[in-house]
Amino acid sequence: MNRPLLRSELKAHRSHEHLVKQRDAFVQRHGEELGAFYFLVMLLQTYGKKALDRGDLQSLRALAYDLQAVYKKHTQ
Repeated sequence: MNRPLLRSELKAHRSHEHLVKQRDAFVQRHGEELGAFYFLVMLLQTYGKKALDRGDLQSLRALAYDLQAVYKKHTQ
């Protein structure tokens, strides 16, 4: 028997579903590769702004490192 989800679990599940729908919309509008790239840029912008507002330099450095890794992967 399954227990009902906690409020925090429901929030996380709905957030995940929303992100999947956004990614699918980007892919449908722009194609597989460009849509995935636009979705990634949107995520970086969103999480970067939140980290900047919090003053969280570690998160900003991690985002910059991740973006650099994606750039290197696709340019070499």
